[in-house]
Amino acid sequence: MKKVIKKIELEVLTGLHIGIGNDTVQIGGIDSEVIKDPIEKLPYIPGSSLKGKLRCLLEIEGGYGELDEKINRFFGVSDKYKRKIEEDIKDLNNEEKEKRRNEYQTPTRLIFRDLFLTKGENGFYDKFKSGEILTESKAEISIDRKKGTVTSAGPRTIERIPPTVKFEGELLIRYFNDNELSEILKILEEGKNLLNKDYLGGSGSRGYGAVKVELSD
Repeated sequence: MKKVIKKIELEVLTGLHIGIGNDTVQIGGIDSEVIKDPIEKLPYIPGSSLKGKLRCLLEIEGGYGELDEKINRFFGVSDKYKRKIEEDIKDLNNEEKEKRRNEYQTPTRLIFRDLFLTKGENGFYDKFKSGEILTESKAEISIDRKKGTVTSAGPRTIERIPPTVKFEGELLIRYFNDNELSEILKILEEGKNLLNKDYLGGSGSRGYGAVKVELSD
């Protein structure tokens, strides 16, 4: 199996929130923090978040669908896809069943690494370490649908990564031949274009998470 690595650069265009799951109201503090690496306490973007978003957009908006063979081969086989295959082959003999199972039990083609703050000259790693740039806090309120007024729960404070911040990472592509690599690159380009017109992370309907993603060799 052959391998190639693509570089990923992601620029935040509007405040980005990929949370750690502490969505409980805390008086006087951040109610929902962004995810940070445990060593340096700096924000990063999990590869799983980017991979999941691209897959979702390709399935829903890209016209592929959840049971598409290429999506499941490239991004990883879903349980629903496995159940479909098992249903399709239930009347075949054991040899044919094993052959069909081997077709979908091949290694996942796309391995997304975590994205970290850019380093080097004008990199954002040093800007966060020095305190030149910090995450921002945004207050959110909840409206009572019936009364049209703010609920008694009060505002929640959401931590966000501010615009202009850039992250970088790697995407490992595994493939058997050049034709398969071309198919993978085509789907990745479609997914990238869909994401650049959508959002990453939470609260996209409130203007969060607009990003610009670029892939390069």
